[in-house]
Amino acid sequence: MSEGIDNPATSKDSMNHPPSKSPSTLRHILAPTDFSPNSEKAVNCAIQVAKLVGAKLTLLHIVHEPSALDYAMQGIPFDETQGCQQKAEEKLTDQLAKAKLEYQNVDSIQTIALHPHDEITKAATDLSADLLVLSRHGYKGWRYASFGSDAETLDDAPCPVLVIC
Repeated sequence: MSEGIDNPATSKDSMNHPPSKSPSTLRHILAPTDFSPNSEKAVNCAIQVAKLVGAKLTLLHIVHEPSALDYAMQGIPFDETQGCQQKAEEKLTDQLAKAKLEYQNVDSIQTIALHPHDEITKAATDLSADLLVLSRHGYKGWRYASFGSDAETLDDAPCPVLVIC
């Protein structure tokens, strides 16, 4: 006996109108990664969420662009910068391969930026991401006070942010 409770899926009204697409539907998830253990946890969580809702997942790695403060008198050799980018690309390729073992609808992007926060926000906007899944650096004490975390500065993100600790 079902007194007073209508099942929306079988009510007469819902039979006449197809269900509308919810604005909270997750279609694209962005997971920035720096290959740290904390970041790996966040990527694994993003894979599980993407699988659960059938969303596309994009892994994003940002190679730090040297600033004027990073340069010595003669600058950073081009080969060294190129080597860092190449190592990062290899790590991202490995992480993508591991992710695809669990879920096929995954791709990856690597960019170069001086400020990761800005690049994460830009990528989320460009990809029309519905959710950002990222980790904190895991810094404590003075390191946390000095460096903070990009996860805590994404107030201007174009979508919800899930921070994995």
